[in-house]
Amino acid sequence: MAETHTTAYVPNPLLEPMELYCAVAEELGAEVDGATDSHHALKRIAQRLIALGGSGRPVVLCIDEAQAMSDHTLEALRLLSNLETEKRKLLHIVLFGQPELDARLAGYALRQLRQRIVFSYRLPALGRQEVADYVNHRLQAAGFQGDTLFAPSALRKLWYASRGIPRLVNILANKAMLAAFGQGDGTVRGRHVRSAIIDTDDARRGWLSWVRGVGI
Repeated sequence: MAETHTTAYVPNPLLEPMELYCAVAEELGAEVDGATDSHHALKRIAQRLIALGGSGRPVVLCIDEAQAMSDHTLEALRLLSNLETEKRKLLHIVLFGQPELDARLAGYALRQLRQRIVFSYRLPALGRQEVADYVNHRLQAAGFQGDTLFAPSALRKLWYASRGIPRLVNILANKAMLAAFGQGDGTVRGRHVRSAIIDTDDARRGWLSWVRGVGI
């Protein structure tokens, strides 16, 4: 399948503005070592984007955990979004973040960045069957070839305690597998997930809500 876009990915949001520009430049293959300030770094990146644009493929920058970026770095990101020619945008930016990102962008200081957002979407929490499918998919991607690793009771507790949040599902599932391994059990059971819940502060709220609901 032919590639339709040129992509750049920045997984670390804890960067100062110049560090962000260097990270983006490295992903795009732009040379900014001789750039003395943000202005020159942006100019080098723009030149590289124009060269990449000649291929006819849009350039997309993806940034993970964007809620952790400082206001100064988010402002630097806004300047990146300004790069364009008379006919087209040179760079499309996709931000991935936790719900805290919405609160950050709602602030007055970031209003100019907020005004440039043309599309946003909040992923809903996973449902009970979706959590089971997600866990099985991650296991298969990791190379698991068995029939069943998590018992139905374990998956049910994972769903309730994680509230369908994939990040919490990952943490709890990993801890539950370690607990099962430590006990020599080839199947992850409800008691293993319960141990993982007790060991995970952010999961207790969902767990306690479920326990009260079923009257345990």
